[in-house]
Amino acid sequence: MYNKVKILVLKDSYNLGKFKIFPLNNGYGITIGNTIRRVLLSSIYGFSVSYFKINGIIHEFSYIKGIIEDVSEIILNLKQIRFKLKNKKFDIDKEIIDININNKKNKIYAGDIDNFSNYFEVINKKFVICNKDESVDFNINLIVDRGKGYVPSEKKKKYNSFIAIDSIYTPIKNVYFKVKNINNNKEILKLNIITDGSIYPTNALVKSSKKLINILNIFSKKKYLYKLKKEKKIKKYDEKYLKMRKLLNSNLDIENFSVRTINCFKKSKIYTWGELVNFKKSDLLKIKNFGKKSLKELINKMKKKKLNFKMDIKKYKI
Repeated sequence: MYNKVKILVLKDSYNLGKFKIFPLNNGYGITIGNTIRRVLLSSIYGFSVSYFKINGIIHEFSYIKGIIEDVSEIILNLKQIRFKLKNKKFDIDKEIIDININNKKNKIYAGDIDNFSNYFEVINKKFVICNKDESVDFNINLIVDRGKGYVPSEKKKKYNSFIAIDSIYTPIKNVYFKVKNINNNKEILKLNIITDGSIYPTNALVKSSKKLINILNIFSKKKYLYKLKKEKKIKKYDEKYLKMRKLLNSNLDIENFSVRTINCFKKSKIYTWGELVNFKKSDLLKIKNFGKKSLKELINKMKKKKLNFKMDIKKYKI
C-alpha cells in the first residue's frame, strides 16, 4: 500500500502549505490527518517573548507615563510578536534584548526590535506594540527564548527582576484536514498547514513526521518491548501496629512508676517495655526490693496499655 501512496504539494509558500495524500485505505485519512495535526501544533519548536522588564514596573497592572497602553495591553501585544533566527547557522536558545528608543516616534513597532537583537528577526514587523507621546522614550528589556507549544507564566521560574508572561512558541498557526472517499474503499487526505512564516509548511510536515516515526519505531521492534518486572510487595502496617511498636521501644523511666520500681528495673537492666514483657511475674519477684505491691502497680499499667508478660513481640521487630 505505502509505496503506492503519493503526496502532492499543491501549494508551498512561506506560511501556507496545501497537500494531497492518496490513495489511503479507509480510516487512514482521519487517523493520519488528526495525528499529524496534533504533532504539528504541540511539538514543533519556535521562539517567543518569555520575560520582560521595564524600569519602575513591578506588575502587569501598572501604567507607564506617556504610553497610551497600560502594561497588561503591552503584554498581550508582546505575545503576538513572531520571531525567527537571522541566520540558520545560529545555535542559540535565548537572548536578552535591551530596547531603547528615544526618538520622536509615536508608535513602537515589533520591527523596531530588529535594531537591538543580534540573533532574532521579527516576522510581523508592522505589528504595533504600543503608542506613545513623542516626547517620551521607550525602554524595555525582553527575553526571547526557544520552546514548543504554549507555556503559561505560572509554570516559569523567576528570573532576576524580569516579569514572566505566557509564551506561544508554536510556529504553527492552524492545521486543518479533509477526508474524501474515492473508489475501491480508498480515501484522499487533504491537509492544509498555516505557519507564522518562521518555518515553511513543508519543513514543518517533515519534522512532525520524523517525530512520529521515532515514537512508532519503538512499537515496531520486539527488542523495545519489556516485560513488566514484578514489584516487591511492600508490607503495609496499620496504625495499631505502629503504636504498639513505638510503645515497646519507649523507655520505662518516662512512666509514672515509683522511684523504687524504676531503680529495680535499672538494676536488672530493664529499660524499655519491650525488654520488660519478656519476663515472667515470678522472675520479677526475684528482683531485690521488687515486691507484690510493685508487681500490682506494673500489672495495672500493662492492662491499660494492652501488654502481657511473655507476649510475642517478634512481629514488631524490636
